[in-house]
Amino acid sequence: MADPTPSQSRPEQCASSRCRRAAHSDALPRRRAAPGARLCGSCKRALAADLAALPTLHHESEQQLVLPARQRGPARITGHRPDAPPVSDAALEARHDALVRLSSWARLVLDEAGSVGTPPDRTVPALASFLGRHTDFLAAHPAAGPAADEIGHVATALRALVAPPRPELVPLGRCVEPDCDAEVSLPGRGGDDLVLRGPMCGAGHVLTPRQWLLMNRRHRTEQAKEPA
Repeated sequence: MADPTPSQSRPEQCASSRCRRAAHSDALPRRRAAPGARLCGSCKRALAADLAALPTLHHESEQQLVLPARQRGPARITGHRPDAPPVSDAALEARHDALVRLSSWARLVLDEAGSVGTPPDRTVPALASFLGRHTDFLAAHPAAGPAADEIGHVATALRALVAPPRPELVPLGRCVEPDCDAEVSLPGRGGDDLVLRGPMCGAGHVLTPRQWLLMNRRHRTEQAKEPA
């Protein structure tokens, strides 16, 4: 597909705020834009992956529309039929935001990309599929940075809705693996994760029962050495 703005010189650096934030935090140098694009290869792949994931994320987020019983207020007792269960404002907002933002970027593609076929239905799955077929156009457009950022924001918001809550972790001490100083932790509430996995450090080492005892012994020794 032809460059949508041939008269404009392409930037050398990736236009995504993901790369800008990483550069500002010194986590990694700002990546160069891929040939023929305004996004680096990593951000372009992330854009494509977000669009591919959105139909499933949006479908799964539907299960989060009704608040669970523990988050509802006290039930009202009346002589009429019970009230409808309350709806999650966060889920409604995330799903509506996904539809609005994807519709906006699909309109840009329809208006500027030339012959792109039939306009998609105004649903998140149809819009995400349509935009996924035109990732190259979006990555080359002057608005490639905002497109990647907004679509990434939409995907992140829906993932936050459907992801299971992370268990509270209890720190146990430093890892006993050679040359590893990462923190070892356990789920605060135990459960299947504790039974199946056992204690694990931040670097990914799963401690055996013997290593766990060694860590506890070392921790007690360090406590005994501390001045009163």
